[in-house]
Amino acid sequence: MTFIPALKRCALAVVALSFALAASPAAAQEWPNKPIRLIVPAPPGGISDMAARLLAEQLRTNLGQTILVENKPGGAATVAEQTVMAAPADGRTWMVGPSSVMSDIPLSVKKPYDVLQTFTYVAETSGMVHMLVANAAFPPNNVKEVLDYAKRHPQSVSVGNHSIGTRSNLLGEMLKEKSGTDMLIVPYKGSAPILTDLLGNQIQLTFEVVSNVLPFIKSGKLKALAVVSSTRSQHLPNVPTFGELGLADFVLPHASAGVSVLSSTPKPIVDRIRREMDKIVRTPKFREALVAQGLERPQESSVDQLQQVLAATTAHNLAIMKRLKLKLGTE
Repeated sequence: MTFIPALKRCALAVVALSFALAASPAAAQEWPNKPIRLIVPAPPGGISDMAARLLAEQLRTNLGQTILVENKPGGAATVAEQTVMAAPADGRTWMVGPSSVMSDIPLSVKKPYDVLQTFTYVAETSGMVHMLVANAAFPPNNVKEVLDYAKRHPQSVSVGNHSIGTRSNLLGEMLKEKSGTDMLIVPYKGSAPILTDLLGNQIQLTFEVVSNVLPFIKSGKLKALAVVSSTRSQHLPNVPTFGELGLADFVLPHASAGVSVLSSTPKPIVDRIRREMDKIVRTPKFREALVAQGLERPQESSVDQLQQVLAATTAHNLAIMKRLKLKLGTE
């Protein structure tokens, strides 16, 4: 007598599973039947915001759907992450931000969730190349001269850095170690105040993304000293890489701005988002807009490859932080 209800329960479970499996492709076909939210973990005006607004314009045209850009700065991207986590995992709420949100910041900032497990990096919108720049009045004209100058003038060279956990902060600490002196590391909340003080010569150096400093370099207000990349920037082809200068440890893994969604998003929808992103980043209009903003072209990597790059970047930067004895988010 108890065997028949058990069979019924088993049959119902099979039916339910078949409906669930059938629903995923259907959901992907229906997507997007509602507005899409692009959550940016930064205030308006930065690289992530620019990328999100370029993306929103193309998505509106391609999908015929409302695209909302919402800036949610604060808490080392925690505010933006929790906004996405509070939304359904239906592929209609994206985070558009730097890859460092997933690979760099979690090393220094303790969070109640594993960022790499919670989110899937779906596609890049642009590459992000950092470079060492100096105030135009600062005497050194190359990296070797910077290190020599710092040794001859201890505690007189200041490096403006973004907050703890950012690539800018890590690079500043690395430069301080390489100088072998008490180079002053000055923390800031963002690019705008750093550049204000750098242009005013309150600080002499900073590591900043090329797009943020390109206009000042072209106008002669700042000096470009070296690029933190395996290849030179397309925007400043005459500026050497740190690797070319014999400082290979300053060539950090590839960084980018891109789109992440909750890892619990059904795979058919993730695949559909990826296809839409591929179409957008390959269009001449989008690429011309990137160049106009001083951004680098994105790499065309699969979702799995992007996740692997993030994991490798995390391991690489963790080793540097341990060597420099910098405080970790797990401490």
